[in-house]
Amino acid sequence: MKSSSAKQKGLTLIETVVFLAIFVFALTALSGFLIYTYRAQGFSLAQASAIDSARRGVSQITKEIREAIQSDSGTYLLESCRDFELIFYSDIDKDDQVERVRYFLEEEQLKKGVSKPAGQPVDYSGSEEIRIVSECVKNTSSTPLFYYYDQSYAGQETDLPLETPVAGDLLDEVTLIGIKMKIDINPERAPNVLDIQSKSQLRNTKQ
Repeated sequence: MKSSSAKQKGLTLIETVVFLAIFVFALTALSGFLIYTYRAQGFSLAQASAIDSARRGVSQITKEIREAIQSDSGTYLLESCRDFELIFYSDIDKDDQVERVRYFLEEEQLKKGVSKPAGQPVDYSGSEEIRIVSECVKNTSSTPLFYYYDQSYAGQETDLPLETPVAGDLLDEVTLIGIKMKIDINPERAPNVLDIQSKSQLRNTKQ
């Protein structure tokens, strides 16, 4: 009887060890799954937020470009047209004053600088208020942020943009501005880079 009792106790101990091992394994697996799910969800939310911000930014730029007008100092509505910087004049806040607006890419952030007109004669030499429009912008030298077209643009993929920088008298030739923003919060993870693009026709050009 004693031998049988000891044997039963031994089996119970083995069963307990096996149960604990299975429990620990299951707990570790569950913890790993929860951590992975949390990180994946966090990444997806961050990616969605960056994409939404970029879309709103492109929509905003498109509208402001369309309504660009001569500055309050009398200068032309376009000041600078470069691959990663666009400067123009527009009454962006509808206060009957034309602001100097500068969009530029810096450290993977699309930023917007606004200068108010001041003084007599009017100029825009005052402080520039800068804010971030979009983040995680992955445009490179081979993929400009801004594209500039003249009146010969017919909407075809074969229509080439003007060479940049567009300056001097050539600014008068710009009638359409394209924006192409590449968004990716982590290039080492899927999904791939998302392109957000639009084009805006200048309403008040000399053309």
